[in-house]
Amino acid sequence: MIKNILGTDFKYENDKFYRLHKQTNKWNCCNDIKPFTKYIRIEVNKKMYPLHRIIYKYFNPDWDMTYSHNNQIDHININPIDNRIENLRVVNNSQNQRNQNKRKNCSSKYKGVSRHNKNNKWVANITINGKLKHLGMFDNEEDAYEAYKKENDKINF
Repeated sequence: MIKNILGTDFKYENDKFYRLHKQTNKWNCCNDIKPFTKYIRIEVNKKMYPLHRIIYKYFNPDWDMTYSHNNQIDHININPIDNRIENLRVVNNSQNQRNQNKRKNCSSKYKGVSRHNKNNKWVANITINGKLKHLGMFDNEEDAYEAYKKENDKINF
């Protein structure tokens, strides 16, 4: 089905998103664009947009595309170039920040867990609405991660 978004015609077929090129009148696949940053961005009316926001708008015409801290599009599987509609959801900034891979320079192999060197324990923390919540200190890394997972599940994300 062809839909007009921001004055440009788009269509979605077989998990691929296409834009009608106005000069050549040919459909171009947006998914094949190589990202310069971690997200695929496309130009529409001389303005750059993240492709995942255009795709979400295509399937949710009443959704307001205006970017804000309470109106972000999250990639559920954390892969920024997987723009299938079933992988996209609207979240607030706090939820979007929680849905990230563990940082590479951490002392633990688990997200939300770090080594407390002074007393040789493992610390579990989680950030909720921009505030760090301390979940406890544990003798082993796995117990600390279980505390993190339990709190993360409690916030229902």
